[in-house]
Amino acid sequence: MTYKYVYLCHKSRGFSCSFHLLPVANCALKLEVIFCVQAVISPLLSNIVLSAIEERYERWAYHRTKLYPHRKRDGVAAAASARNSDRKAGRCVFLPVRYADDFILLVSGTKEEALAEKSALADYLRETTGLELSAEKTKVTALTDGFQFLGFRFGAHWNKCYGFGTRVEVPKAKAADLRHRVKQLTGRNTTLVSLGEKLQEINPILRGWANYYRYCAYASDEFTSLDWYIGDRIWRWLRYKRPKASAHEILASRKPSQFRRTRQVWQDGSTEQFLLSRTSVCRYRLAWIGTPNFATTSGEPDAERKPQVRFGKRR
Repeated sequence: MTYKYVYLCHKSRGFSCSFHLLPVANCALKLEVIFCVQAVISPLLSNIVLSAIEERYERWAYHRTKLYPHRKRDGVAAAASARNSDRKAGRCVFLPVRYADDFILLVSGTKEEALAEKSALADYLRETTGLELSAEKTKVTALTDGFQFLGFRFGAHWNKCYGFGTRVEVPKAKAADLRHRVKQLTGRNTTLVSLGEKLQEINPILRGWANYYRYCAYASDEFTSLDWYIGDRIWRWLRYKRPKASAHEILASRKPSQFRRTRQVWQDGSTEQFLLSRTSVCRYRLAWIGTPNFATTSGEPDAERKPQVRFGKRR
């Protein structure tokens, strides 16, 4: 079972490390899990195996057990309080953020402390899960230099009003990939379908891409630029499809949008070009994040009392 990258990111004084997880040589285990990689059960196996990471950093991530039972605060508030107290005391703080087999570890400390934690985490995962970290795919970088995680680019930038602050951006490579995908779908060899069928093929891609990156900084600027490029590609595609038609005849397919009458888009009947700029852009609010139901490496402790649990909620 091969796991993807892990980032150790330094928050304030700034360094991060990325790892590639590789299994310890075990032929029998490899034969058992080889059919699970890239399958429906693969994220579940990743959550079960890599839950050891949350266990290691329980003090700063989520308190599953209360050290003082009389206190009424939950695990999230207790972890936040521990992070603040340790940071004020000058102690190093580690905060993991994981999605299936991809995770980052924020390190509030120096570069030397991040490198030391890299070695400690490698030993811990080898002992608890039988996984090893690939040294050649490990890097240490400052947060000001930025890094990519789950298709987003994270980095710290200077603002003359607010100073240094973290920012989530659309990676330039992802925007270039979308342009290349649209260019392939509107090539000379794709003119055997109607305009409506072509729009139905492109629109789901654009809608999913816009909804994924709608919470990034300056996403509206990126959406506007992509809308212009996609409209130009459809224009070229229609010229390939109707080489003898005049520009006026081709532009007859460009009409006011049903959703925004002041904006003209390519239409064929009731099907029209999806505008990425029509997607509402805003900051992702921390209040939208729910408390995760962490798994444990030894199994769910109250599995017998909750036989019907799906995605952390009682059915």
